[in-house]
Amino acid sequence: MRAARRTGLIAAALGLAVPAATASAEAAPRQAAPAGAEAVAVHARSATLTLNGPLTGGPETIDVTGRVAVAVVTRTDTGGGGVARIVSRLQNTTGVGRTTGRTYQFVGADENSVFWPPDPVSPLVVFPRFLRIVPPSPIVPPNPVQPVRVAVTLSGTGEITGISAAVARPPAP
Repeated sequence: MRAARRTGLIAAALGLAVPAATASAEAAPRQAAPAGAEAVAVHARSATLTLNGPLTGGPETIDVTGRVAVAVVTRTDTGGGGVARIVSRLQNTTGVGRTTGRTYQFVGADENSVFWPPDPVSPLVVFPRFLRIVPPSPIVPPNPVQPVRVAVTLSGTGEITGISAAVARPPAP
């Protein structure tokens, strides 16, 4: 009892607080009411997804393996529709060239903002920009590439119902 009381006094003296409840790992909407407007729904969800597949369209086909961490936050506008902020970050992602056998590293993170109309077009698709590094040539600057297709599925209220990713290049303009 004395030890618990001392610990409590030390924590109080240091200004430390113990949370009364723990946060849930599930995606949960939060409500925020801007001044003079209706409530706006905010939803958040994240996922770490495996990447595995061929990246074509460059000088050689590269077999890519690794992971991408994707975090999505949606904010629904009062009149319907809204904006999604999608942050993608590569983790331990490498590739091997089919022709040369060269090893490539893919690194970086990117943020994309996507607006959707009142009747959402789902999925929202982005091609984040990362860097391709060709070792062992540190003199050659990294090349920006878009090797991943990230898709986010939304409900009509902006709730995030799914996140997926695949090795793919963006369609030609």
